[in-house]
Amino acid sequence: MAFVSAGGTRPRDAREAHGAAEAHDPRMPRLRRPREADYPGIAAVVDDWWDGKVLQSLLPRLWFRHFAGTSWIAEIDDRHGSRRVVGFLVGYRSPDNPALGVIQAVGVAPNHRRNGLGRALVDAFMRDMRAAGAVRVETLTWPGNRRSVSFLAAIGFRPDPDADSRPIYGVPALEGYDFGTQDRARFTMGVQERGSDPAS
Repeated sequence: MAFVSAGGTRPRDAREAHGAAEAHDPRMPRLRRPREADYPGIAAVVDDWWDGKVLQSLLPRLWFRHFAGTSWIAEIDDRHGSRRVVGFLVGYRSPDNPALGVIQAVGVAPNHRRNGLGRALVDAFMRDMRAAGAVRVETLTWPGNRRSVSFLAAIGFRPDPDADSRPIYGVPALEGYDFGTQDRARFTMGVQERGSDPAS
């Protein structure tokens, strides 16, 4: 998966996380479940959000069609009164290992980073997983993606060194994990470690 730096909104909506006073602030993002109709707009910008890397192919439409119930969208009201997506998280509970949640992708628009939005998206997913009975969440990233690795560490994820892992860019990683050519570092965190408070 690919991560960008992120960051502060409400896990479900403005009223739940910050009270009615902030609920009507159009500058504050709110979280909601994605719809398939969100896909074209996100597909058009996701490579820019992921720093120009050609990663669009890792986020096909099926994620928004079949995994909306465990995924999240962050949006704001723009100055024209329209809603604009500024972040998303795609994840699911493993069908083969129900104790495990998996984050497939997180993206935050560059001008909305570093204010807690990515953290809020992850917290919302953690609450979903805890309610479903999962106990841990994992995600993968390229070990050379310093922004991704730093973001994961900042919100409490830790490397999960597999017996076959070796240090790559200073991070325990699995060489050739995807496609036989793409190295990946696996990070994990317990669902009780984040997202227990709707205002977190």
